[in-house]
Amino acid sequence: MDNDCQSRDQRIRDPIHDVVAFLGTDEFEQLIWGLVNTPEFQRLRRVKQLGFSELVYPGATHTRFSHSIGVFHTARQLVEFLKQSPSGNLSSERANTAVCAALLHDLGHGPFSHAFESCEKVRGKSKKHEAWTTDIITGDTCVANRLYEFDPTLQQGVANLLKEEFPSDIYSSIVSSQFDADRLDYLRRDRLMTGTGHGGFDWAWLLNNLEVETLTIGGDGTDDTIEVESFVLGSKGLRSAEAYLLGRFHLYTQVYLHKTTRSAEKMLGELLRRVSELISGGDGNKTMLPKLHPLRAYFEDGGDTLQNYLALDDSTIWGSLPILEHSTCNSVSELAHRLRNRALYKCFDVGAKSKEIGGDCELRFRKMLKESSLDTIDVLEDSTNVSPYKFLDYESPNALSKIMIRRPDGSRRHEDVAKISPVVNSLGEEKVFRVYSRDDGVRGQLESIWEEVKE
Repeated sequence: MDNDCQSRDQRIRDPIHDVVAFLGTDEFEQLIWGLVNTPEFQRLRRVKQLGFSELVYPGATHTRFSHSIGVFHTARQLVEFLKQSPSGNLSSERANTAVCAALLHDLGHGPFSHAFESCEKVRGKSKKHEAWTTDIITGDTCVANRLYEFDPTLQQGVANLLKEEFPSDIYSSIVSSQFDADRLDYLRRDRLMTGTGHGGFDWAWLLNNLEVETLTIGGDGTDDTIEVESFVLGSKGLRSAEAYLLGRFHLYTQVYLHKTTRSAEKMLGELLRRVSELISGGDGNKTMLPKLHPLRAYFEDGGDTLQNYLALDDSTIWGSLPILEHSTCNSVSELAHRLRNRALYKCFDVGAKSKEIGGDCELRFRKMLKESSLDTIDVLEDSTNVSPYKFLDYESPNALSKIMIRRPDGSRRHEDVAKISPVVNSLGEEKVFRVYSRDDGVRGQLESIWEEVKE
């Protein structure tokens, strides 16, 4: 990819979407091409989409860069569909804002994405990657300058759309909803790159059955009731919609929450926490990181600036491990060595064991673990929930996130997919609680606690 000859068509070959083209005669598409070539966007080449998943699935080396290109392309497809729909009233300004937001939505991801964000949370830094994305779009960056030069209102418009908690119209639902360009790309991309058989759905059939309809949102007969355009699916798209939601659920349980991947993520989080404590506490030399190292600069008091954050990526972390192996802090040295050599903590799946027995086993295990002498270097905890589909009322401000399906009775009525599909309606929240043990001795202590809990 080169920056010159802006009047020429530019192309990226993508494993999911084949040729993604940027027309040289289209001013807006040349803006997109210019954004792709900014340093802030090119940084995404050095942030893997699935973090440590390549330790389990060797093919999962794709990046936030390729994913973001795919999200842009999918958003552009949805906008083009809206443009051609007889029911749609296209706003070129809102459409351009949505497409830009789709392209730039992941700019703020830190190294190893959610693993780094979890470490920041432990450090008392509640700033999420979405906030960093907004800072990049509105700050002193090449991305911000290009947006402003194209249209002085576009920069803030993109930032505002990405900050929306709930989709307010059909354009923001393209960027963030339960049927958005982000999910429509990463489910297909992650399935292909991991090589897993889970997560398949028929995107071409879904697109072929897509329609634009006016939905009434809000309480019946109240002043809060509004009408807003939204994407809906024809009744023939029901099975593909089920496959889409089931595919997301299966990828979460089989790929994103894989015990080995999560072990590495938790180990990295613990390593970074200990490194940050040394640096912020004035003992940075114990890490053996040079003073100008990006991690050291970021973890210094007052070092969490946008410039320092943008200097961090996956290669920064991987490159720091050989140095951290020589740390005079034994726990830092051990964690760095083990991550570098894939000597990971082993999983003890308390949640799965608790389901087999029932009762309050999990709560009692948590309590006894907390009261034990085991330290965070010995045991790492992992607790999360997976919701394959959020069940939303019409009165909810997030109602535009629902996936709406034509009723199969031949009427023009449409319903939430969960009301039509027994499959979707049966999907409940999946809760995960695991602990990861440092060695066989720690594993034995965990098993002893579990045996006492069972009694």
